[in-house]
Amino acid sequence: MATHLVGVTLIDGVQDRPLRPATVVFEEDRITYAGRAQDAPKPAPDDRVLDLSGAYVLPGLINAHEHLDTRHGTRSFQERAAEPTEYLALRAARNCLSALLEGVTTVRDCGGKGGTALWVRRAVEAGLLKGPRVFACGQPIAMTGGHGDEICLVADGADAVRHAARKLIRAGASFIKCMASGGYVTRGYDDPHSPQYTVEELRAAFEEAHWAGRRTTVHAHPPVAIRRAVEAGVDCIEHAGLVDRPTAEFLAERGVPVVPTLAESWVIAERGEALGRPRWLVEETRAHLDERMERFGYLVQAGVQLGCGTDVAPFMWEEMLLMHQGGLSPMQVIQAATRVNAEILGVGDRTGTVEPGKWADLVVLSDDPLDDLRAFEQVSLVVKGGEVYEPAALRAAMGRIPL
Repeated sequence: MATHLVGVTLIDGVQDRPLRPATVVFEEDRITYAGRAQDAPKPAPDDRVLDLSGAYVLPGLINAHEHLDTRHGTRSFQERAAEPTEYLALRAARNCLSALLEGVTTVRDCGGKGGTALWVRRAVEAGLLKGPRVFACGQPIAMTGGHGDEICLVADGADAVRHAARKLIRAGASFIKCMASGGYVTRGYDDPHSPQYTVEELRAAFEEAHWAGRRTTVHAHPPVAIRRAVEAGVDCIEHAGLVDRPTAEFLAERGVPVVPTLAESWVIAERGEALGRPRWLVEETRAHLDERMERFGYLVQAGVQLGCGTDVAPFMWEEMLLMHQGGLSPMQVIQAATRVNAEILGVGDRTGTVEPGKWADLVVLSDDPLDDLRAFEQVSLVVKGGEVYEPAALRAAMGRIPL
């Protein structure tokens, strides 16, 4: 039995202009038609027809920087990281429902304590848990005293880093992530301006990943860490919060994409106190918020390929709105959150656009996102693998947010 979505405006992630009136048809977990309404196949007697006149159909969103076990959490990073792994797994299950509610049908989980997301992925794939498709690194690899080493596989020296990458691949990691610089969540030893792995150490992890057919990424803020990672062969950069113009141009020349995670800073600055973040972190983030947006502008101006991901605190629509405010058009933001993200994950042949043969992963909106990206704040329907989800049912099942 096929399902026909009729009377819609289609923003397919491929074309730069919407198509209306359009029809989208999917059967089981695959799209079979997406195009002009007048050319659409006629429904069979037992097909399901959903009249969505006036609605907008887009590819399901992809969150390219997710942390399922700590997202939408309160308190400091250290307090959240200290929770038992069993509790974090339950939080991750809650956040699977939250992701669907946001219109997210695929997540790229960038690391958690004990590799929680690997088990969440197994539960989703087995049908034990409703949720998006999960691509997970398991745990990041960090040096002793490195960024977030409370939840990482700690490895020092090229041989140890190589061994850590092999362990993660053996555990089923979809990709390998290394902490190539400090960050903002720990005072004293974790400085965002400092590089935290040598080229040789990073190369050891990336070689193992690429030999095993896995992609790679790094947490990296300053230019020196970004350049080291690119020299070592990385496939993507997370954050790039301290990037300068020459390094942005370098990334564009080398064709290395960036997932900027702007809204994490914005949420900490605007809602950090209510979320229980440390006062020093809130104050420091507020002081550097304008600079963060300015540096994002360097990436836009240089033409760096940009993905879209939330990190821990924000919602996808908040990240998308900030990317627009930082210089991208609404259509560019939508494509970043769909087609570009699919390419970053290495699954552009399966998802990220609304085309025949691709996964039936869709989001339906009542308002035009090209007029206002806040349209993603309230989705009308979500389709993942051909299964239709009603927002009200997801909201009722997922519990409190934030918590």
